[in-house]
Amino acid sequence: MALTSNQLEHYRHTLSARRDELASGTARAESGVQDQVELGHLDYGDRATGDVAKDDLLQEAGRESEQLADVESALVRIREGKYGVCSVCGREIPVSRLDAVPWATLCIRDQEIADQKRRAAGTAQGGAPSRVVS
Repeated sequence: MALTSNQLEHYRHTLSARRDELASGTARAESGVQDQVELGHLDYGDRATGDVAKDDLLQEAGRESEQLADVESALVRIREGKYGVCSVCGREIPVSRLDAVPWATLCIRDQEIADQKRRAAGTAQGGAPSRVVS
């Protein structure tokens, strides 16, 4: 069953709110990195602590930037009428999965296959969960 116009509007709203949240978080992280750079006059121990904080902020900003791209892509799919369809097999993505991960591009089966391939290649890192546990 295809998504209704009300469901699409709900996901569009949810994704837009997440986009705004991520954009704000990325700006905060970039500002925090700049603050750490400006602490160069501190002693060695404080600079080392600042470098760790800067690295953490950069990693967070990177993750948020990746998710922001995923969210933007989902909004494009809504506009193009392709939202909620698996990019591999073309089947509908279950609403329960879209509720948990509104930017999902894969159905549960294809997400599990992708996860298995990443684990086998040793590159598994978090990502969108394939199953929603009730």
